[in-house]
Amino acid sequence: MYRWFCIMLAVATIAFASRPAHAAQPGFAFLEIPTGARASALGGAYTSVARGVDAAFWNPAGLEAVHGVEVMGGHYELFQKLRHDHFAVAGRLMGWGLSGSLRALYSEAIPERDDLGNLIGTFGANDLEFGLGAGRKIGTGLALGLSGQVIHERIANSGATTYGFGLGGSWEPSSVSGLRLALSGQNLGPSTRYRIDGADGAPVTLPAAIQAGGSYARDVGEHFNLRGALETRIARGRNAIGLVGAELSSSSGAALRLGLRVNDTGSNFSMGAGYAVRSLQLDYAFVPMRLDLGDTHRISFATRF
Repeated sequence: MYRWFCIMLAVATIAFASRPAHAAQPGFAFLEIPTGARASALGGAYTSVARGVDAAFWNPAGLEAVHGVEVMGGHYELFQKLRHDHFAVAGRLMGWGLSGSLRALYSEAIPERDDLGNLIGTFGANDLEFGLGAGRKIGTGLALGLSGQVIHERIANSGATTYGFGLGGSWEPSSVSGLRLALSGQNLGPSTRYRIDGADGAPVTLPAAIQAGGSYARDVGEHFNLRGALETRIARGRNAIGLVGAELSSSSGAALRLGLRVNDTGSNFSMGAGYAVRSLQLDYAFVPMRLDLGDTHRISFATRF
């Protein structure tokens, strides 16, 4: 199992590194916003933690843990009147965990002015992603997954559409109980162009990324469980960042979380809480933003039928 995991890591790294470099910053930046309040509170150190329906946004290998029908969704209040919503549903079919998902970033009406500064109306902007994912176990402790996505971005009357795919793997060595190692490649796909005044604009690339790391969980006393996660993320057009997350959960269903992002220009600290009762889980994250962008509040839910 270890050999297969190392082979997959090498192939994904080579595939990412061999993609041509682009001078311009990648587009579709909303794909880099950590999806889910629990993941946000853990600083995005979530590729090795995600199991079940929320793995649709992080590591499709985690879909192997889906039981019954699972649903999740959430809403973010971001800066400059931006809103971020996500929704996913997952189930099982022929031994596979399958998911369908939606992510959206959209703005309130933005004033539009002419060359003289006169107000002439309003316009909007939105980003949408539709995704499908599949994951299953292929051996003791080892799971693999694949995902595909269609991404559309619109600003006023101009739009651009492209597609991408992802892959992921996870390994839980039997020799170390509670340890989970994971790797995922995300947003891998071709660039697209806006058509402006009848001509194609500059290429707009996807923020292709590789995220890898591990998490470890152990019981603390009779009623508590402590989980830590340490990961790194390398994305096109950005510096590599380190991700650290910690979660203390109790048998009552309550959980407290902290996250740290090292070398990230957007945010570097996060915190949150959650509560699970029977088949329903509610999560909240508070994420202060750097560069005077204000603070963000993120909520999400997950349920199972």
